[in-house]
Amino acid sequence: MTTATAERFLRSTRAADRATAAEYLANLYLDIGTFADERHAAECALTLLADDPSPKVRAAIATSLAGSSRAPLHIVLHLAKDQPGVAGSILLRSPLLGEGDLIELAATLDAKGQTMIARRPALTARVAAALCELGALEAVIELARNEDADILAWCFRRMVERFGTDGELREILIRDPRLPIDCRHRLLASLGDVLRQSSFVCALIGTDRAARVTRDACARSSVSLIDRSRPAEFSSLVDRLRQSGELTTALVLRCIAGGKVDFFGHLAAHLASIPQDRVRTLIVSGRDLALVALFDKAGFAPSIHPPLTAAIHLWRASMRGDHIGGPREASQVMIDCLTGSSDPQSVAIVSLLRQIQSDAIRASAIETSRSIAA
Repeated sequence: MTTATAERFLRSTRAADRATAAEYLANLYLDIGTFADERHAAECALTLLADDPSPKVRAAIATSLAGSSRAPLHIVLHLAKDQPGVAGSILLRSPLLGEGDLIELAATLDAKGQTMIARRPALTARVAAALCELGALEAVIELARNEDADILAWCFRRMVERFGTDGELREILIRDPRLPIDCRHRLLASLGDVLRQSSFVCALIGTDRAARVTRDACARSSVSLIDRSRPAEFSSLVDRLRQSGELTTALVLRCIAGGKVDFFGHLAAHLASIPQDRVRTLIVSGRDLALVALFDKAGFAPSIHPPLTAAIHLWRASMRGDHIGGPREASQVMIDCLTGSSDPQSVAIVSLLRQIQSDAIRASAIETSRSIAA
């Protein structure tokens, strides 16, 4: 097609013909062999066509210019604000859209436009932050799916604050290894709330039992998160547990019975306002009186001091190699400390410890079965 032919197409009343001419002019402009005067004429024509009443024509220009760094910037910026069917390719691929442009577009475009930005490769942290703060749910979901996006920890927290109750986003985030541990706990807790408030679950097992079952499940999930946490994340997890009201006696017992000794030490140090190194020394080699003083300062109920001390002695023996034990054995020595007591608190603690031991036995059996199957 010659330039003269393209001009005849531009005067056509048919949108399909104008789209064909627009595509030709865009490719002519991008061709490095095009003479300067022809490129200028093509740019002028494309500038007019960027306002063509037919979206088919505007989309033809956008698609042709989207992947090129040689495209006319003013046309790219103009089409980036067009309707989604036109702007999509520009928003997704254009290398001419800088960080500032993308942030401005994220703040002004509708959900579909924001979604295209969220899908861009190598999305910077500032653009991701703008989407987390201003984006619609659809855009945030696409951002969470974008493994190439630089998403900061506080941005994940903002996602959870805004849309943590959405099932699709929750599922994507829980599978994301970049998700901070406090966000992961918050999502698990929100899932528990959904189950507890479900009319189907309540009708099936009753409101009280549903609350108890989901509470126990959340406690087990919280303990399981510790294995996937780095020590640097322990503080944020402790803060999250305190804020959610889950930093309970049951959780403390589950931690020490399950062998989460490092986290238990971090937790005790946090609650007692004692340096980590000092608490670590007490747990590794401190006498019983020093341990009880630590527990007391951390605010642990006196009724759980004996089982906590017994469990620590067992884990010390395991670390020295003097004893081979795990959560099942730790739970048992904790139960033995309270067996025979008629105190209501002790009876309740024994019941909880038996449940913890049952969970440990079941988990061990499942792991053994999987090993045999493998």
